Amino acid sequence: MLKKLKILLDNEIDPAYAKRAEFIFQTVEREKPKRILDVGCGRGFYVNALSLYDFPKEIIGLDINKEYLEEARRYASDMRAKFIRKSVYSINYTNNYFDLVICSELLEHLSYDKKALSEIFRVLKKGGTLIVTVPSEDFPLFWDPVNWVLMRFFNTHINKDVWFLAGIWAGHERLYNMKNLSRIIEEAGFSILEMSGVISFSWPFSHFLLYGLGKNIVERLNVKSLNRFELKKNNIKIFLAKLFSYPTKLSIGDSSVDIIVLAKKN
Repeated sequence: MLKKLKILLDNEIDPAYAKRAEFIFQTVEREKPKRILDVGCGRGFYVNALSLYDFPKEIIGLDINKEYLEEARRYASDMRAKFIRKSVYSINYTNNYFDLVICSELLEHLSYDKKALSEIFRVLKKGGTLIVTVPSEDFPLFWDPVNWVLMRFFNTHINKDVWFLAGIWAGHERLYNMKNLSRIIEEAGFSILEMSGVISFSWPFSHFLLYGLGKNIVERLNVKSLNRFELKKNNIKIFLAKLFSYPTKLSIGDSSVDIIVLAKKN
């Protein structure tokens, strides 16, 4: 793996994000795709990170959030990296165009996840690679204790629009398990090569500490040294990353914060 990408991973405070990113980087490095699409690219982390490789000819980020895309463009420094404001339901590229598509932490936000996968299938080349990551409904107790209790004993959860307290449900239409996720991916025409869970144990209230509290403090105070795009070693972030990742070394039960899927277009 490139040294700069290793620095990004070492600096990443959220252990689940770091695991997802590591899987994506390793897959891209192994397959060396020429044309890459990141649907729901947000602030452009993957597009800008993957532009460090010399083999891609195009790296396209697609999102509907104007503010996110503007921030993504500020960090872009490579002519191959482009950001487009467009819905995943209507991707403005021809059939069979991309070699690899990243769909990370997007499907759970969509009203029509199956429709999105069908459109991704259309623009991906035959034999092309799809990487999907989604939050798991079987997340560990400590990751989000409040929603864990509400879901298992009361068949409910905190409203997704209560962003500060919603935990793993923040902005999400649904969570996934391996069965329902594999079904919609295969129904879209893909063959699943690999499916695994990420992070089965954590410190108590990790999601709240990382996002309900941490992310909002960083964004509101504009603490640039704690953003995800820094390509220099940051001792504060490295310390926090090691702190949050320490309990994730334990593997307890079948729970997971995220599900990662590697699939191919038939």
